[in-house]
Amino acid sequence: MEEAFFDEMELHVDVVPHSGAWNMAVDQALLELVGRPVLRVYEWDQPTVTMGYAQPFAKLAEALPDWPVIRRWTGGGVVFHGEDFTYTLMVPAGHVWAETRPVESYRLIHGALADGLVASGVPGCRLAEAEDVKDLPFCFEAPALHDVIRGSVKVAGAGQRRGRLGLLHQGSVQRVALKPEFWEAWAARLARKVIRHEGLPEAVRVRAEELVLKRYSLPEWLESRDDVLA
Repeated sequence: MEEAFFDEMELHVDVVPHSGAWNMAVDQALLELVGRPVLRVYEWDQPTVTMGYAQPFAKLAEALPDWPVIRRWTGGGVVFHGEDFTYTLMVPAGHVWAETRPVESYRLIHGALADGLVASGVPGCRLAEAEDVKDLPFCFEAPALHDVIRGSVKVAGAGQRRGRLGLLHQGSVQRVALKPEFWEAWAARLARKVIRHEGLPEAVRVRAEELVLKRYSLPEWLESRDDVLA
């Protein structure tokens, strides 16, 4: 097992399913307002599609199911949510780990995830190598470099964004069964000290509500990445 990434990290396990817009808004608000690394685990109130920031909605729309579709703030492809296990890792700007090169942070996070899956009783998980990679818009049909696979089947992928706020890594685990205690065990691999939180700080909740209204619920954001944020 590799050394823990963080000295201290918050763990938010949200057992109440939420809309896609709310889930995306909470992730962004936590990155903006919490001054230390955060692992958030959450669920969806109905089957939902998320698409990466750069994906062309007009070209993909006809191929998507009749589900709510949300554009993420992170990159990556199209992901179908509802029966998956979804998490986000946030590292604020100023933390040395937020400066890790994109390909390296992706490799490290997914390496820890693969190790955690194997330790929890999901054998055969490994990182995708160059020969496993496919270039398709639908995320779980196309392993990217350092995604988690079992044999030739992709079981975990993610989109990332890094900038002045820090690193946002939004991930999905699919096609495997996870035990209820998996996320606490994985959090303990990522950080020496894990602080579990129930509920959101009031400032995060208020900012998330604003982001839902001014970004993630807007057709303009979905179709052309336009919002009404000041």
